[in-house]
Amino acid sequence: MSRIRRVALAIAGLLAALLAAEGSAAATFQGRSVDGRHYQASVLNHGYGMIDGVEVRFHGENAYVYLHGGGRLVLILRDEDIADPHCILADDPRRGILWEINVKDLRAR
Repeated sequence: MSRIRRVALAIAGLLAALLAAEGSAAATFQGRSVDGRHYQASVLNHGYGMIDGVEVRFHGENAYVYLHGGGRLVLILRDEDIADPHCILADDPRRGILWEINVKDLRAR
């Protein structure tokens, strides 16, 4: 086996392992995944205030917050294991601020 082929196989194996590890992480509540479903919520930031009536969808370490009028926030959860659905802290790297998500109907599947 040529050296180039071995390096290519090693890189392909590393990429496959990274993709598998990334795909296995999920946001959880009470030990069960909450990824993929839309939940009713409100979000709070001390600079922007409270925004009620939003929908949030979790996917791994991300929370996608859908606002009225078509806006969306892409947030990074501080902890993928959600302890309190009424106080989920998430960073907004685009704006450099912290949001608090209050999910009204969070149920683990």
